[in-house]
Amino acid sequence: MFNKIYTFVFSALLLVSPAITHAENFDYRFNVRLGPAKIGEMEVSGRNEGGSYSTTAHLFTTGVVGAIYDVSYEYRTEGKVGARGVLLPTHHVSTNIEKRKTTQLEIRYSGDRVVGVLYTPERDVPATATGYKRTVDPMTLIYFLLRPASPAQTCAGAVELFDGQSRIKVAFTNVERSANGQIECDISYAGEKGGGIALSSLVFVPDSNGLMRIKEFAAETNIGTLAIKVR
Repeated sequence: MFNKIYTFVFSALLLVSPAITHAENFDYRFNVRLGPAKIGEMEVSGRNEGGSYSTTAHLFTTGVVGAIYDVSYEYRTEGKVGARGVLLPTHHVSTNIEKRKTTQLEIRYSGDRVVGVLYTPERDVPATATGYKRTVDPMTLIYFLLRPASPAQTCAGAVELFDGQSRIKVAFTNVERSANGQIECDISYAGEKGGGIALSSLVFVPDSNGLMRIKEFAAETNIGTLAIKVR
């Protein structure tokens, strides 16, 4: 069950158009709650060197949940910043440790094209995956979502994500911009395998420089409200 919950948490972050205009670093810590209960924490860091970027994330169970169901996800991506601030990933690695069992996904890119997908332990990869163009990995989208952005760039655009199995079309819906500068929107995606998930209550607030930063987001699931909030 918790494996599905944590997949849902990360899905909620993969929802933005991959281009940047501000070369800023960031560090976030989030509390993750299912209903009233805290089930984990998430740490995310991003770095921008001007011509390149990198980002890492660590998602893990805590407290009573962690004591009975120890799960840890680690993600990292490196890439280049191309013309007009377009993010071009070069190498993505995700590692999941659950019940002392480790699984890993590695995606490699050349230019804007996927050139390699490797699972450990080995699993099938769609024959069309190698050769996908103009898709980005999960952590590139994490980076773009959490970097400081102008109001006009927030909850705007669409993108195609490659998660190691499917090519997924991502978009924003129901954008609301408040007089106090806060921006809320819903986000959705639909993949090659059909279907989709609608995630809600994504909230951004302006900082002292007028740039938007993530505050919290939530999603309704069949086991309760999943809420992720900046600490």
